Amino acid sequence: MSALGYNDWARLHRIANSEFDVRLRQILPEWWGASTPCAEWDIYDLVNHVVTESLWVPVLLAGHHPDSVGGLDGDIIEGDPLDVWEDARSDAMTAVEAASSNAEVFLSTGTTDRQRTVDMAVHSWDLGRALAGDEDLDPELVEGVAGFVWPIATRFAEGSLQFEPSLPAESTDSKWNSVLRILGRDPD
Repeated sequence: MSALGYNDWARLHRIANSEFDVRLRQILPEWWGASTPCAEWDIYDLVNHVVTESLWVPVLLAGHHPDSVGGLDGDIIEGDPLDVWEDARSDAMTAVEAASSNAEVFLSTGTTDRQRTVDMAVHSWDLGRALAGDEDLDPELVEGVAGFVWPIATRFAEGSLQFEPSLPAESTDSKWNSVLRILGRDPD
């Protein structure tokens, strides 16, 4: 896949949201406390994180700096997590679709229109792993995420982009498994 433009990333964002949504709908009530590949999070915490990040998308795409906005943290999914997710996901996707390609997004790690999609993809995998379910992601999404992650792998290795420090690559790794290792996940 050649260099991706904003519209390509907006499409990949939709795909990543769909990947997460499919897995979220598989969660049974007794599974919310199950562990995930993120050592500090159970399934509830992981979903809460993704929903919180989804709520931030419209705010950030409107040009607000994270330090200037409060109230988008804590236990966001209390009550009915699926309802909260559906609203947050819909608003995030609408904001991404409506944003211009030159929208400036302020993040603690800099500005990017891709980090959200990478985060959604890896957390879709995290949720699939936690559920002992489908861990395979859409090939186009994997290709796009790999194309973003590989060129800046050293920044991930340092743990400087809000993921766990990278793990050593295996010679037998698939494209997605190598991305997971760069993002601090053990696919084995």
